[in-house]
Amino acid sequence: MKVKSKQPRKQRKALYKYKNHQRSKLLTVRVADFVREEYGIKALPLRVGDGVRITRGEFKDFEGEVIEINKNQRAKIKEAAFDKTDGTQFHPAIHISKMVITKFAKEKKMDAWRASMIDRKTVFGFREEELTGPKKQKEEEED
Repeated sequence: MKVKSKQPRKQRKALYKYKNHQRSKLLTVRVADFVREEYGIKALPLRVGDGVRITRGEFKDFEGEVIEINKNQRAKIKEAAFDKTDGTQFHPAIHISKMVITKFAKEKKMDAWRASMIDRKTVFGFREEELTGPKKQKEEEED
């Protein structure tokens, strides 16, 4: 769903009214290089429990686990925190464009939805053998 208006208030309103299946596309985050080589994907939607590394801002090079994801494309990370004067910790919301996924949320095994998404994305992106169409196969049979 694309917002046609240039007015910030209408764009903000549209962001808050997105449905969950539309929002997951907005919450897509890059995957670290070593994870990309292992799974063969470039980006996945962020989830609570994922391990991330912050690439820009005040908490640059911090690595931690995602605690919470907000509707306005921001996430709270467990290790990125300020100490308040009363002794409690405050976790600021960091925009997801400043993050890279380093570890997937796994309890015992990866959930079926995410595994199917990885399988679907790897089929198109990282295929070692060359795809041959019906015309090439017919030409090879005639030779």
